[in-house]
Amino acid sequence: MGLKVILPYLLVCYLFFYCKWIEGYKKLSQEEELEFEEQLKRLNKPPVKTIKTKYGDIYDCVDFYKQLAFDHPLLKNHNFHPEMQLTSIPRRVSQEKKVPKLDFEPVNIVLEGGGCPVGTVPIRRTTKDDLIRAKVYSEIHASKMNPLVDGKPGTHYAVARTKQNINYDGVGAKLSAWNIPVAASQYTSGRIKISNGAESLEAGWTVNPGLYGDNQTHLYIYTNAGQSHCFNAQCGYVHLKPDMPVDMVINPTSSYGGETYVITLSIVKDVTETNNWILQWDDPPINLGFWPAQIFTNLGNTATQVEWGGETFSPPDVPGPGMGSGHAIRLDTIYDAFCAVAHIVVNNTIINPPDDLEDLDDDQYRYSVVNKRDVGDGVHYLIIYGGLGGTTENLH
Repeated sequence: MGLKVILPYLLVCYLFFYCKWIEGYKKLSQEEELEFEEQLKRLNKPPVKTIKTKYGDIYDCVDFYKQLAFDHPLLKNHNFHPEMQLTSIPRRVSQEKKVPKLDFEPVNIVLEGGGCPVGTVPIRRTTKDDLIRAKVYSEIHASKMNPLVDGKPGTHYAVARTKQNINYDGVGAKLSAWNIPVAASQYTSGRIKISNGAESLEAGWTVNPGLYGDNQTHLYIYTNAGQSHCFNAQCGYVHLKPDMPVDMVINPTSSYGGETYVITLSIVKDVTETNNWILQWDDPPINLGFWPAQIFTNLGNTATQVEWGGETFSPPDVPGPGMGSGHAIRLDTIYDAFCAVAHIVVNNTIINPPDDLEDLDDDQYRYSVVNKRDVGDGVHYLIIYGGLGGTTENLH
């Protein structure tokens, strides 16, 4: 029957009968079992070193040239190497805004013991359960399952996004990271996103027990390129940083009314040479990895829209999860989830987003977003989002 047939079946089972879904995959045919086993062999490359985190995750240090990205059919004849750098560093309009002074604590997430050896990259070890969950959630995320109707199950958003159809060379922000309760079949995220038509790239934080098998807050990326769509490093993203994988646990996280912890992320195009999209962490930025221009149809040329904010997913008959801090927004960064120092890159120059961003909060009873624009005081351009979740009926 093949994975292309079984995955929609698993998806339907997951959405409507979460527990029965597990039973469903255990009854796969011998052909399907073999297909999954082959994929596991491809995913779990022979490691040079293995690292187990205090959260129980196992990362294999795999030779740079054997990472999953190079299984992509469009990257068979690449000339990439572990020391690749961004050749066109975006410039800032104002030097005094180079390193904003914030009262928020940065999160430092690196692998224990110095990470992987030089020339290798950390890849999270994948089990059969992990593989099936990842495929199901990639399908959910790609289709979005979003009726965009108040009170309905599926994907919901509270984001601010650009309306101007111009060429964007990048997007970035400091995102407050949170850990709020979600059911096993749900997720909640805060992220930046850049897109052109159907193709898009995301980076942010998420609580997604279905994908990761735990209730921790994780760093994540999502790739939607051509016919490929996946979380993290499974379909075209080339990782560079040997001590920091793109799906690590983020800890500590922000507390409501207490300490605020932020992660600094940007997705920037290398406009002068490769046209690759670079994933960056922290400020000054560190290159974590990149998406090669070859894997895209539309995004290989430019991006036409960027956005900042939150996203949730819930299947039928399950009250929606909270978003952001898990509370109704109070327009206060001590309590609210936010994207601070939000910026875009145009003509290889870092600038503030335009003031006329479009606010998309498709389920306003449960989730909302507020564009505060440039508030100064080191925070600069500020976008606040969040919500209680639950059901529409108990909010009226």
